[in-house]
Amino acid sequence: MSHEMFESKKNFVARELSRCICAAHPDVKSLEYILKEYPSSGELCETVVIRHLDGFIRRVCVTGDSLHAMIASVNYALE
Repeated sequence: MSHEMFESKKNFVARELSRCICAAHPDVKSLEYILKEYPSSGELCETVVIRHLDGFIRRVCVTGDSLHAMIASVNYALE
């Protein structure tokens, strides 16, 4: 994944997606995009961390998702 794509996804999750999800789900405090590389395999794992107001944290795998697909994945996790 290019640095530009990483920045694009990170900013999208922190801004637009977070604003939309927090408005639709009043119990959600914030969203965060995390990209982790596993050195042993070189595999990349993309995750959206959903933080709830009560302290509950939910992680959603969005590896390989487009911005559009990330919206669907996060919404599905909150249903």
